Amino acid sequence: MNESIQAEVERTLSTIPVRASRQMTSTEYQFRVSEILRLFDIDAVGSETGVVYGDKGVELEDQPLVWAIRVLVGRRFDIPEAIM
Repeated sequence: MNESIQAEVERTLSTIPVRASRQMTSTEYQFRVSEILRLFDIDAVGSETGVVYGDKGVELEDQPLVWAIRVLVGRRFDIPEAIM
C-alpha cells in the first residue's frame, strides 16, 4: 500500500477514541487480526510469524481496510507498532 494512503488511514483513525483493554501477545494479535479480516471475506490465517494471506494476497482496494484493522486492534490491545 502506498504511504499516502497509509498516512490518510492513520490520520482518520487518530480521531477515533480507542482505550487499550489489555495487552496481548504478538501471536494472539496475528490470530485476532486474521479472524476480523475473514469477516470481510479476506482470506487470512494467523500464524506465529504473522498473518498469511491466500493465493491472491490482498486486493488493492482492501489494503486500507487491512491497515485500519491492524492499527485499531493494535491500539485496543496495546500492541507495539513494531509487530503490526
